[in-house]
Amino acid sequence: MDVTSVLVFPATDQEERMIRDRRFSAVAAAVLIGIALIAPTRAQQTADGAAFSPTLASYNVALAASGMANVRIDRADLLVTADGWNGVTTLIANDRTHQEESLFVPRDPRRGGADAISYIFDEAHGSAPAFANPTGNATVTLPTAVTEARIDASMARWQDEPHCPGPPVVKVPYTGLDPDLVDGIVLGPAFGIGFPQADIAHGGWLPRQFFDAIDPPNGSAFILGVTFTFVFIDANGNPTDIDHNGRFDVAFREIYFNQRFMWSEGPSRPRGIDIDSVATHESGHGFGLGHFGKVFLDNNGVIKFAPRAVMNAVYVSPFADLAGTDNASFCSIWASAK
Repeated sequence: MDVTSVLVFPATDQEERMIRDRRFSAVAAAVLIGIALIAPTRAQQTADGAAFSPTLASYNVALAASGMANVRIDRADLLVTADGWNGVTTLIANDRTHQEESLFVPRDPRRGGADAISYIFDEAHGSAPAFANPTGNATVTLPTAVTEARIDASMARWQDEPHCPGPPVVKVPYTGLDPDLVDGIVLGPAFGIGFPQADIAHGGWLPRQFFDAIDPPNGSAFILGVTFTFVFIDANGNPTDIDHNGRFDVAFREIYFNQRFMWSEGPSRPRGIDIDSVATHESGHGFGLGHFGKVFLDNNGVIKFAPRAVMNAVYVSPFADLAGTDNASFCSIWASAK
């Protein structure tokens, strides 16, 4: 992957503290950055700097072979750490894309024509690892009942945005039927290729092998979460744009989190990666928001944000409540959809 345009700086003390809360031994401390991959449904370089991914292209071959004839994976938005890149320690972001390049079409008849955005949580992969105590390396497993509540909260934050209420958000009950596709495409028959049951599928926590299969190599060491966007295609295999807004039409999105990290359910368990912050960020992608904001080191080596927002490409500490730029970006998508 081309990362030559990203600035490199030494890690900070805050990052050193963060890395000690990781499940595995890291070579160097790091913050988290956002990266996007694209499949060959569009040009090899997009306005938001996404990189062409042969891996996503191979997933689309498998998707077509499975019988899904009217959708293809268009992109994957990654939230990652910098650890895996040959000693690179800190990557600084300067993202200006407030919307994804593909969006849901309101009342799209191919999605049932409803006003609402639906979501589902895959309870089969709902558990997440966490530290048992404020100190030490003992671990516990956060059960589905705990993690699902955090996912629900992340979706509610966007639904309850007060400045321009978005679409109704409806949760689809999990019935035991597999609601997502990418895990089965990547990990094989043991996971199975499911069938989409909602606009946004929270696919839960997956093993390191899943993230190692995503570009770039050894992804489980630094990919924290990923959102896959599927778009509708026509009979010739071309992405559709039925509302003529210059953006591809989203069929559904799938979100996954990395089991290799230690996770935190909130203030009662402060060590680890904050589920609320990451899930709210990924749910933002689900609703069509892209990464944005400038992240940089000041003269004292302190990380600064311009502005601070849930959809910043860098995770340094818990930040789950929507900021002004998050609200504005959400409104730019959904106010016009009314």
